[in-house]
Amino acid sequence: MNTLPQNWLIEVTEENQAELDRWRQQVATSHREGTLCVGYTLLSSHHHDGSHYYSTSPSALRRVEPYYNNYQEITLEQFRQITNPNLMNTLPQNWYIEVTRENQAELDRWRQQVATSNLSNTLAVGYTLLSSHHHDGSHYYCANARKVKGLDSYADYQEITLEQFRQITNPNLMNTLPTNWYIQATEENHEELNSWRQKNATTYLSRGYFKVGHTLLSEHHSDKSCYYADDADEVRGRSEYKDYQEITLEQFRQITNSTQKPMTKSIRISRELLNEYYDAATTPQREYLAEHFKLDGTTTDEAIRGLHDLACSTWKPRIKKNHPECFEDGKYFDFSAMADEAIVEPKVAQALGLSERFIEVRNGSNPKLHYRSFYLSTEYNWELVNDNAEGGTPVMVLIPTKK
Repeated sequence: MNTLPQNWLIEVTEENQAELDRWRQQVATSHREGTLCVGYTLLSSHHHDGSHYYSTSPSALRRVEPYYNNYQEITLEQFRQITNPNLMNTLPQNWYIEVTRENQAELDRWRQQVATSNLSNTLAVGYTLLSSHHHDGSHYYCANARKVKGLDSYADYQEITLEQFRQITNPNLMNTLPTNWYIQATEENHEELNSWRQKNATTYLSRGYFKVGHTLLSEHHSDKSCYYADDADEVRGRSEYKDYQEITLEQFRQITNSTQKPMTKSIRISRELLNEYYDAATTPQREYLAEHFKLDGTTTDEAIRGLHDLACSTWKPRIKKNHPECFEDGKYFDFSAMADEAIVEPKVAQALGLSERFIEVRNGSNPKLHYRSFYLSTEYNWELVNDNAEGGTPVMVLIPTKK
């Protein structure tokens, strides 16, 4: 969390579309007439043109274009730090923020504390919360942020993020990361949250339990599921979670990354190979080598992968060939995109005389199997046979039998 990536991507949403497209129009050198639509992906750079965008979502992009697998997905907060760092160094005195379903309760609690008029009115989704209203003490405007942005009365007001809102209204809260926390699952963060839950929870791990709209918990009060099957408002009102703090996705990443053990191991390469890398390296690559490799060739598998990411297309396969043990995960397939889908169409399964879910992507707590393997239904007995009866190349055969 301490560094901002050089290669990044961010999904275009209704909330960030205008801001992202403004930046693209400033830097793009091609396809500027194209529309940056909701659901598209904005890129730090496109690998073969100057458009800075791709007309599909980040998850789909990674499936069809492996080139972007080393691009890091960023938040809107990080985008602003990267593209306009001066803006992030100060918190504005005059500000506004649009009310969404996710932030509504939190924003309205603050308004109830500071407003001096219209307190009986509801701060509805789609309204805009203000640091101050230009002619009353309501602290809100019954229109969206885009409308407020076009009003002369608020020409010197700056739109802020929820993270900035929290820094402005409760700076002490931002200095520490809570031990007990919760965060609501949305369409945007569900996959990331569920990935953490699958590694940390020990109950209710089957597909479909944790859904969009549910709430991820640092710990459930009575079981090891790490979630609550309702939204954050419901969690907030329960006595079991009165000492729990709602966090942002940014804070979630800081908390969960800090508790994960680094996936690194120390290795040593030959001095000859190190010199070969150094002689072929560019200046930034040499700086990386000097920082992550000792003179005797001692380094880590993570540093080898980092060198691979920095390398040109000619050297990438060489590095991988020289250190296959550092890229062991590359031999596995990623089935995460099909985790909630039927591997075989229902009508095909029925035609075979099998249940619709006789084979599924494994979604469990074992990282060696999670999204890398298939689950075979326990409704049948299964036998894996090496078939070389015809004297040709042996093939593996899977036989289901009735119980």
